[in-house]
Amino acid sequence: GNGSSMLDTPPFLRSLQQQGYADQDNYYEYNLAEYSLRFDKCQYVKMYDEEIAQDEDIEGVLAIKHFAVFSLCPSDTCESSSCDANFGQYVAELEEYLELTVQEQEQAFEEMCDNCNERCNDEGDYCSGCGKLCYRYENLNDEGFIDAAEYIECQALEMDADDDGSQLYIGPRCSADGTRVLIGLFSDEDCLDPHVDEDPEDYLGAKLSYHLLSHTSSETTSICLSCKEQEEDGDANDDAANNDNNDNNNNDQEDLDDVAEMCENIYNVAAKCESKNGLTGGFMQMKKEDNDYENQVETEFMSCSFIESLLSNSYTETGDINLEGGNQVVFRSVTETQQSFMGILLVSIVGLLAVVIWLQNKLDKRQDERIDLSAQTAGVLS
Repeated sequence: GNGSSMLDTPPFLRSLQQQGYADQDNYYEYNLAEYSLRFDKCQYVKMYDEEIAQDEDIEGVLAIKHFAVFSLCPSDTCESSSCDANFGQYVAELEEYLELTVQEQEQAFEEMCDNCNERCNDEGDYCSGCGKLCYRYENLNDEGFIDAAEYIECQALEMDADDDGSQLYIGPRCSADGTRVLIGLFSDEDCLDPHVDEDPEDYLGAKLSYHLLSHTSSETTSICLSCKEQEEDGDANDDAANNDNNDNNNNDQEDLDDVAEMCENIYNVAAKCESKNGLTGGFMQMKKEDNDYENQVETEFMSCSFIESLLSNSYTETGDINLEGGNQVVFRSVTETQQSFMGILLVSIVGLLAVVIWLQNKLDKRQDERIDLSAQTAGVLS
């Protein structure tokens, strides 16, 4: 499988996961239950990997990583373009993001269908909304489909004995423009080397149903997942066919808060960019009294920079640095501190340049003097 470890995580992501999470009951002050999770982008990135660099059997020092960028927006603005204040941006490894969110979607959908069936049986009516959706999902195979959620973890593809070629693997991948998570074929057991010559359907014998992955797309209106923990026995209704993935987070009914376990867990594993987006009461505010606060500030700055680079097309679909106009790793806004720093840096560069020119002139002058002396000496000896 494609199990993640601290060794294959970028340094600033590692530092976030290693620092400050001992007090997991107190890592944010704002009411997370009033927020919803929104998928923003999926991106491959080739980055330096120390473990690969030390392995003599592997050529190169770069590893391909899969990342998911997402936001936590106030629930009333999540599905609109107005989520531009008092929100947080986050990045996590794609496999972790899928594991946490798809598991929640499966449980929510299952509960919705159970409630729908009970209501339909009690009233003796056919539920044209949720009932039809649940019936189709329960009979995917008969309809010629297979659930894409079965392949969110990298796994060996079941191949016929007469299939030519080497073993293929199936797992999640980013679409070319990063707006969707798709299921694709790979040549390696970690699902890092895409096999683009064929489609999964060529081997599965069925089309992929992305219903439980509908929240991993930003192509159209974003589907937001509520962070508010819901009651277990909520009534099903016809609208559930469209909203079953928004408000059914009931994984941890036994705890004392009203925050869904999915959001607690994904907040915990993600690198965070909150302060610059006006989110008060976030991770940074909780760390102001810590002796390590300055390091946390630097870590958040690095996280924000990385998220910005992922969102502004600084990488190609294969994870290479984009050299053709999309390389916008520049910050869109510069603080006064950053302006001062850049001013000092500019003055320093000009000063160093002047010193270099002065030294070069002095060396040239000495060299000229040596040439003259050599000429004079040559004349004397002759």
